[in-house]
Formats: sequence, C-alpha cells, structure tokens
Amino acid sequence: MSNNKKFSPELLTSIWKNLTTAVILLDKNFTLVYVNDSASELLGLGPKRILNQPFDNLFNYHSVDLERIAKYALMDGVDCHQHRADVVFVDSRHAKLAISARRVKLDDEYYILFECRQTDDEIRHDQASNQMHQYQAARNLIRGLAHEIKNPLGGIRGAAQLLQYEVDQQERDQCAELIIEQADRLRELVDRLLGPNQLPQKSHGNIHQTLESVVKLSMLDSNANISLEKDYDPSIPDVFIDQGKIQQVVLNIIRNAQQALVDGGVIKLKTRISHQQRRPGKAPKKALLIQISDNGPGIDSNIKETLFYPMITNKEGGSGLGLSIAQTLIDQHNGYIECDSWPGHTEFNIYLPFVD
Repeated sequence: MSNNKKFSPELLTSIWKNLTTAVILLDKNFTLVYVNDSASELLGLGPKRILNQPFDNLFNYHSVDLERIAKYALMDGVDCHQHRADVVFVDSRHAKLAISARRVKLDDEYYILFECRQTDDEIRHDQASNQMHQYQAARNLIRGLAHEIKNPLGGIRGAAQLLQYEVDQQERDQCAELIIEQADRLRELVDRLLGPNQLPQKSHGNIHQTLESVVKLSMLDSNANISLEKDYDPSIPDVFIDQGKIQQVVLNIIRNAQQALVDGGVIKLKTRISHQQRRPGKAPKKALLIQISDNGPGIDSNIKETLFYPMITNKEGGSGLGLSIAQTLIDQHNGYIECDSWPGHTEFNIYLPFVD
C-alpha cells in the first residue's frame, strides 16, 4: 500500500477467509488449527469437522510429502512446493493439488501454512495443448523430412536412369559419383536426426574457459552491430562436463541469437550457481546455470511450444535440428535446458548439475 491507512481486524479476517486459494494452518504435529472458507469447500467438510483433526484424516488417500515438509519447511524454514499431489477426499472425490508449505511463527510456536490449489482443469488443458503441439510437430517433421529426402532421391533416380543407357565410361563414373554423393547426403540427414551417438568425454574444467572459446568463435562472423556482454560468477568451481559438447550447445544458441538480431543488438552470457531446482525428475540441489539472452524480436509464438522438436524452424534454409541436438547433449549431462521469450527478449537457461 502507498499510504498508512489501517484496516479493521474484521476486514482483514474477511479477506483471509474469502481468498480463492485454500489456506490451511497446521501445528507441528500436522493437526489442523485453522482453515479458510475455500479450504473447507475444497475438502468438502465443515470447519467443525476439520479443526483439531490430523491432516491424514482429511483424505482417504493422499500423496502429499509430509516427511519432506517436516524436514525442510518445519525444521529448516525452507519453503516446500509439490505441484501435482494426488488426493482422494473423504467423500471419494479425486483431485490433483498444487501445494505450497511455509513455516510461520505465532506466539513463539512454529506452524505450517499450507496453500492449496486444485489443478485438474489446468492439467487437462495442458495435456490437450501438448497433444496439439505434438501433432503439429509431427506434421512438420514429416513435411521437413519429405522435403530433405526428395531432392537426393531425385538425383539418385536420374543418375541411375542415365547409367542404363550411358556407354561412355567417364559419364558412367560421373553418374556413380552422383549416386554416392546423394546417398551420403541422406545418411548424414539420418545421422543428424538420430542425434549425437557418442557418449560424453567428461573431465573437470573451468566453465569460463570453455565459454571464452565459444565467444571467440561466435564473434568471428558476427554482425558488427551486435555486442556480446559477459557476466561471469568467478566463484563457480570446476565442473565435470564434456567441454566440446557444451561448447557446441552454447555456440548454437549464440548463433541463433546473432541470426535473430538482423538490425543489431546485445547478447548476454551469464553464469551463476542455482539452488533448489524444481524440475520433476531432475532437481539437483545445486546446479551451474548458463544463461544466454538477447534483445531481439523474440521467438515466433507458432513454434515456441515445440522449439526443441526436430525439424522445427522459421529460418530460411534452417534444418531445425540445432536445438534438438542441444537438448540431447544437455540431457547426456543429466541437465536440462529451458527457454523463455517475448518481443524484445529471448532467454535460454542451461542447468548442469555439479558432480563431486
């Protein structure tokens, strides 16, 4: 608030009770001591049947990780989040909940503040959206493959037809060379679609030395109106990576940014240590963050959701394999890559776990 106006306790209580988010307050034994109206509606129980009940008694089944919440939120004061907790209420309704748990102190006692939100509709919408994106990506992949394969096949067929009638040895040799050349072109396309087939050759090294090699390479053919700014964290320890493969990933993203900045602009390369990642299945407590951002026009909304699929591109003459390969290389390091973009800003975040 911009002023010092004070609200009455009754009004604040009314706001608290009528939040659309379900709010539950638990003591250190996970017994309910308060719920707002939205929590009562979500649970399908009146306040009198809820208060002073153990959390487990509110459900026929739940997958809420109370052990983790007790350890991190209650003991250490670290906020905990669970994005898709399955619950079956006492009236047999099933739901998926997004839950946030935070420690609060009241009258010298610690409590757990739960914020719960039902996400079933959001999940169904996301699933439908993902299915549509996958369908579109599959169509683009098939069309792209057909285009890439058609030309070499035409050349092979034409050369083979000439071989049927050509008697001059030199001409026959030229036709054979053409067939071999076009067959090699098809094999190269298949190899690129399959992605890198060599395991990473990892070693401990300084990430900034790796990135400096990329910077030198990327600036050789850069537009003079494009500047590259570096923001390195010198405290980052050595990382266990395949230097060449990480260079390939970063160079690919920087070159994409250079191609997007047709009228010039700024590319920023930043390193940081990132803590407490929340990605399902891959959540290292501490990871190296490599961030590449630019102030270009942003990524076309038509391909944003399928950006890492093969054969997805809006560049003239582009293969659409660069980011797909980049994701494979990062996955080989047990890391992950994310992208966020809007007009005037595109940002790729690469997370690589530290390995002792």
